[in-house]
Amino acid sequence: MSAATESLARLRADIGGRRSADLPAQSLVDRLDALHREGLEAFDAQGIPTRRQERWKGTNLAPLEAMDFARVGSASHGSPNSPEADADLVFVDGRLANPSATRADLPEGIRVLSLLEAATEDPSIVTTYLGTLADAKLDGLTGLQNALFEDVAIVHLAPNVVGNRPIRVRSLTTAASDGAATATFPRLLVVARQGAQATVLFENVRTKDAPGVTSLVSEFIVKANARVEAIELQCEGSERIHLSQTYARVDADGSFDSHVIGLGDGLVRSELSVHLRERGGDTRMHGFFLGRNEAHLDHFTTVDHEAPHCTSDEEYRGVLGDRSKGVFRGLVIIRPDAQKTNARQSNPNLLLSEHAAIDTKPQLEIYADDVKASHGSTIGQLDADALFFLRARGIAEAEAKLLLTRAFAESIVDGIRDEAARAVVSSHVDEALSTLQAAVGSERSSGGNA
Repeated sequence: MSAATESLARLRADIGGRRSADLPAQSLVDRLDALHREGLEAFDAQGIPTRRQERWKGTNLAPLEAMDFARVGSASHGSPNSPEADADLVFVDGRLANPSATRADLPEGIRVLSLLEAATEDPSIVTTYLGTLADAKLDGLTGLQNALFEDVAIVHLAPNVVGNRPIRVRSLTTAASDGAATATFPRLLVVARQGAQATVLFENVRTKDAPGVTSLVSEFIVKANARVEAIELQCEGSERIHLSQTYARVDADGSFDSHVIGLGDGLVRSELSVHLRERGGDTRMHGFFLGRNEAHLDHFTTVDHEAPHCTSDEEYRGVLGDRSKGVFRGLVIIRPDAQKTNARQSNPNLLLSEHAAIDTKPQLEIYADDVKASHGSTIGQLDADALFFLRARGIAEAEAKLLLTRAFAESIVDGIRDEAARAVVSSHVDEALSTLQAAVGSERSSGGNA
């Protein structure tokens, strides 16, 4: 048994009771208890994934197995301090802080709730939807998250309501006093009823080095004719492992746009699974990941076309410098009944260092005959002609390389529909890219396009 498994077994015993103790709705307590029990059973049966499994061939979780966790979840049983003013809900070590007053300016019909608030206002949101997409039987890490999350950020959109600004949820992690590893399990549930529209921005941000693992599971239920734009910003430090699993279900003529922005310095595994369940559903699955130092960034995506006349457009772009490594596995499944499907998948990558690497494998599984589908990936360096053009106009080499790199990233950032959310993400991307300037300037450019 690994150090991580032993320490989690030691620490997990009271998690289920702790999160249910103060909830007034017995139906909700029963649902959480079932998730806790089933999650532990699934994790105990499957354990931490290894590279022997096909889905994990690109990533070694030995650093996770070696962690001896001193704490699971919140450092105390009391309520955390008040959150930052620009976020609607803030997780501190996986538990939601006191609610922000900013929620008062949301339109009627948009509810942003903690688990306790949902238990008081409408427990049926949780009992009906929580855990319906994140199947512990199919993934041990999902099982572990189902068992050990302490709180849930819940976004519920009433029929036909339209958001007036991004709904912002932030996750912060504190370090143990002795510097030992900690494990936190923030959870997000978004339910968009018929015709509703909103943007949800989830920010995993660094405060200071906090060794350990953050495991986020998000579920998006997109009903008929609803439109949800989901943005996840991953900015944790080099000593923290970040695991993110996002599940979405899209009903008839619904739309789910996902933007995953990976700027972390450590080991990141980001999974996205979108099911187009009914006729006319569509999804955009766009991502950008930036590798610095010795970061390992693994993105695993699946879009499952189950119904006819659905559309998926996927593009993940990677920029890798120093000794970083990127992994991209993208799977598009087109079921026999999914005629008139239109699916596109692309993974262009820039390598800014001779020591950086990318392992990319876009895949198609097509079981219908009347479809349009394409997939591909590219690996290259900065465009030599474009670099020469900028240098000839008096721009220094390092600055010219940074300009070209930023343009490569901005094609993804500019795809964020909500202007305010796009500005937040753009600021984080610019800050992260600026740290690459010295590394970019130190590498000689060579021919080739990405």
